[in-house]
This record gives sequence, structure tokens and C-alpha cells, in this order.
Amino acid sequence: MDIDRSSVIIYASNIVLSLIGFVGTAYFAQTLGSTVLGIFFTFDAVTSVLMTGARLGVDTGIEKRISETTTQQRGSYLTAGYLITLVPIAVMSLGLFILESHVDEYLDVAVVPLLIVFIVSSTGRWLTGAAVRGEGRVALSSLIELFGEVIRIVTSVVLIIAGLEIFALLYGVLIGVVVKFVIFYFALSSTPSIPTWETVRDLWRFSKYTSFNSVSSLAYNWADTLVLAYFASKTAVAVYEASWKVSVVAVMASQALSQAVFPSISEWASNDKYGRIETALSEGFTYGLLLVIPAVVGVAILADPFMQLVYDFDTGGLILILLMAEKLLQAPRILIQRTLTGIGHPNLVFRTAALTLVANVVLNLLLVPELGSFGAAAATITTVSIALVIQIIYLRRFITVTANWRAIGRQTVTALAMGAIVYAATTVLPPSTLVKLGGLIALGVVAYGLGMATDREIRERVLQMI
Repeated sequence: MDIDRSSVIIYASNIVLSLIGFVGTAYFAQTLGSTVLGIFFTFDAVTSVLMTGARLGVDTGIEKRISETTTQQRGSYLTAGYLITLVPIAVMSLGLFILESHVDEYLDVAVVPLLIVFIVSSTGRWLTGAAVRGEGRVALSSLIELFGEVIRIVTSVVLIIAGLEIFALLYGVLIGVVVKFVIFYFALSSTPSIPTWETVRDLWRFSKYTSFNSVSSLAYNWADTLVLAYFASKTAVAVYEASWKVSVVAVMASQALSQAVFPSISEWASNDKYGRIETALSEGFTYGLLLVIPAVVGVAILADPFMQLVYDFDTGGLILILLMAEKLLQAPRILIQRTLTGIGHPNLVFRTAALTLVANVVLNLLLVPELGSFGAAAATITTVSIALVIQIIYLRRFITVTANWRAIGRQTVTALAMGAIVYAATTVLPPSTLVKLGGLIALGVVAYGLGMATDREIRERVLQMI
């Protein structure tokens, strides 16, 4: 399957996945309240921290090595990944039992045994999913993720009806992860086999750099939530995380493109076809920002009623605007970082990760106690800005980094025109109900879609991908 088709399938799957997650989160907020939702988001943050530490970046190493290895050797890399992660999982499990009372107090719920089970199953899911993507079946991987998310939401809803409250959400997540792990394993084309010592060493040599990259990504995604959970209320966590999850939808095009093109970038770099990498990256910037720019404009107009009507939150509009604007930087950063890793320079991403990790944690600790959610958003924006600039400088050592500014300019003008139409419509149809809010959003989608349809290059490329 070519990159365009893979990107479309991944993007469509991610959109549906996010839509399901969005509807589920809105239902959970309306049914269980912001405090319970905040506890769940804090649990999610803690498990992500532990899970990242358990993986040690081995999942990226598996995807990289399998993408450039013969079929007979692929299974040994996956087994090597399983073996490498056994030690951190054992250490974390022991630490959780020793610190059980402190962990329970921080989370406001007793869940240490569940945490350990989650770490084990989630690590297996990440490593096995990376092997499937390394085999070139990134679209299939995305569909499996979508199915697992459906299982999570359905399970949680059923358990909420049964009266389990917070444990309905926690058990739903665990069951969804286990389902993904099982399907990923049976979807493998290669069979896990006993690795040689050299295979283990080779995988670790690559992964030791990507391990810190994963930690940096973790800090970007979760440091603000972890600090908020300590210094602020669980309600503040719920508002911030709900805003974050809405904003993430805007960068799904970049995520889909990076997932689809990574195996190809690795192959092109191995064959010195850097011109193809430059072209793919330039196009990636254009299509990665295709939805981010109008999303920023739309959110600037409808953020407050959106948070009030969808989540029943009295605050959060400004936080949503700030986090959506940050995605203007995050979308190209995703593609640039993936490209650096794909051409075989994870050490440079490692350096950026080390700096931004420290910057993000320090900024959150300085700003969150004083400014709360606004401080967390400011720390995130600053961190992403630093990472983007540094990684562009690094990547320019090896390839020419350019963007199609004319195409991006057209997107911006169209988005602003869409914003003017939606703003004018709000004076006639104020977003006072979910139906009216949905109508305004639909108007914006149609206006932007029609505007971009007049762009021949975009129109022809979309038709090719379909």
C-alpha cells in the first residue's frame, strides 16, 4: 500500500478514534462529574509515565530494525524487545508496591495492582504494534488501535451503568489494551524467535537514544497534567485534559503522515534517496497543517460555548484556544522529529529531548503553582517552540528543509474567511444549545471545505489518495 493511501486510512481511523474518545469523554464528564474524570486523567498520566519507562524506546527501535531487516530475522527483534523490557517492568512493579500508600494518595484511589497489570499488558501492546508497523502494515495497526478504543468505551459505559464509577473507566482502559495486544500478536507476519546476543545489543544501541525521546514526548504530553494533579484540583486536571484531547485532533494529519512515511524514510535514507525525503517532508508540512489552521480559527470563536455545552465545564475556553494554537508548532515538529529518526540520527533527537525535558518540567514547576492551567499551557507552548527550532537546525545538516508557503498561505486565507462566516453566523444563531453549536461547526467545515476545493493542487491530491 502506498504512502498516500496508508496516510488516508490512518488519518480516517484516527479521526474516528478521536471522535469515539471525544463522545466517551463528554459522556463520562456529564455522567460522573469533573472530579472523577480528573482522577481518571491523573491515572492515565501516571500509567503513561510508567509505561514509557518500561518501553525504554524499544518500540521505535523494533519498528526501525524490522523495517530494514529480512523476514527471517524480524521475529528475533520483537523477542529481544520483550526481553529488554522485563527488567524495568520488574523494578517498577517493586517500586509501586513499596510506595503503594503514596501512589494511592496522589491518585485518590487504590489501584497499584491494576497499575502493574496495565504496565505489563500495555508494554506488550506497544512492542507488538511496533513490529506490525515495521512490517509495513501501518494502516492495519491504526485499525487495530481503533477497534481497541471501541472496546474501551463500550466496556466503560457498561460498567458505569453497573455502578462502578471510576473503576468503570479504569477497567475499560485495561480491557481495551489487552484486546489490542492480542490482535497485534496474531496479526504479525513474522514469528517471534530466540534472538542472538548481537540482536539484543543492536536493538538496544538504537533504542537507548529513542528511549529518551520517548521520555521527552512523555514530558510534553503529561508533565503539565502530573504537576497540575499535585498543585491543583482534580477538576482542574479534567478541564485541562479535556481541552488537550480536543486540540490533539488537529495534529492527526501529521501523526498519520509520520506513521505512514517512517518505513519509507528509513528505506530511502538507506539508499541515499534524500531528494524523496525532502519532497515528502515539504508535502507533509502542507497537509499536516491543513486542519490545524482552521481549527485554531474555529476554536478562537467557539471555545467557551464548546466547553460549557459539551463537557458542562464553566471554564476552559481560553485553555482550549492556547492548546490549539500550540498545535501550529507541534504539527511540523512531529514530522521533523520522525524524519531525523528515520534517516538514522536518533542521537540528535535525543539531545533535543534532553533539553526540552528539563525545560518543560522546570517551566511547569515554576508556572503551574502560580498560574494553574494557564501556566501549564504556557510551559507546553514554550517547550514545543524550543524543540521545533533545534530540530530544524539539526535536520538542515542533512537535507533541505522547505515548506510550500504559497499553499500554507492559501490555507490561512481560507481559514480566516471561514472564521468570518462563522462569527457572522453567531450573531444570528448564538451557540446556546448543542444543536446550534453543532450547526455552527458544520457551517465552518463546509465553508473551509468548499474554499479548499477551489485549490486545484489540493483537490487533485485528495482525489488521488481516495
